[in-house]
Amino acid sequence: MRYAWIIFGTTLATHLLASSFAIAHTTSPQTGPQPDATSATKAWRMGAVESLAVLHDADALTTAAALAQSLPGDAGQSLGLLDRAAAIAPQAADIGLLDVIQCHTQPGCDALSREARVRGIDPHNGDVWMAALHDATSHADQARIDEALSNMAHSTHFNFYFASLGRRFITGLKRVPTPPSDPTHHADTTDAQRQMLAMSMVAAMAIPAFQDVTHACQPGSAANDARRKTCRDIATSMERGDSLIANMIGLRLQEWTARDAVDHADAVAQRRRLQWRMNQLGALAGTPALPPTKQIATMLAHEREIDGIDTMLTDAGKPLDPPTGWQPPQPQGAHPPSSP
Repeated sequence: MRYAWIIFGTTLATHLLASSFAIAHTTSPQTGPQPDATSATKAWRMGAVESLAVLHDADALTTAAALAQSLPGDAGQSLGLLDRAAAIAPQAADIGLLDVIQCHTQPGCDALSREARVRGIDPHNGDVWMAALHDATSHADQARIDEALSNMAHSTHFNFYFASLGRRFITGLKRVPTPPSDPTHHADTTDAQRQMLAMSMVAAMAIPAFQDVTHACQPGSAANDARRKTCRDIATSMERGDSLIANMIGLRLQEWTARDAVDHADAVAQRRRLQWRMNQLGALAGTPALPPTKQIATMLAHEREIDGIDTMLTDAGKPLDPPTGWQPPQPQGAHPPSSP
């Protein structure tokens, strides 16, 4: 198995280092078949989906849905499996939100009713208004856009439960034979293969699209400028989210909607601090001090991605704050983020 996944947020680190705004406009759930390394991998996935799909177990069905997403064939298979998992575990907000995200990629699927159900499970999660905001934006319904944004502003966090989904996938993968390994990584253990595959599945499925939020909050129009306070409150909620992507976009919103110069400077400093930690992690990941299995185990022990990163850097004796004058590297061809 290739080490395609190092840590959840750093799958998109180069873009985040350039600008969290760019992430907001390019990040969306991956749909359709994803490239597989070998025909053996495809055959294994097909067999795993078949085996897991017959089980009356939420973890097994959720895992089957994630594996099915990367296979050619019926585009609705993954969603059907998630619907079954959600019916078995109706109070599992992580499965429910993943069901919403998958439904959102299927033409004609009713994401709004699914989202309303998850809202009853975790009503304080700003992510459970994403489908409503997208639908309102698609219809240019300004009143509904403002209603969705207002509900997001009253949330306490933006979570898509990457850690709990990772644990579910690992549990599901233990119900089927070990996936085929990459011949270049002979030292991979069974647990390591499952862990890395599980987290790559999270990265492929569970990232919501934030472009509707950024479109509604970016300064420059009368409608958006009127939402300044609402978007500033959304920024605070996103900064408490469980993913680096939400945290970084929240800080960008804080820059755009800063209450004063001190508030703006705080957002810039916090974003620079997060970029430093990502940079330090990138240098440490894959070394003997932080092999992939240790990374994943640490991440799954924390519900917030940044808490896992801080633990890994602290354990390795790395500073959490950048030195004076440090600036994040710009990916090749990237443009520096514009000022608000």
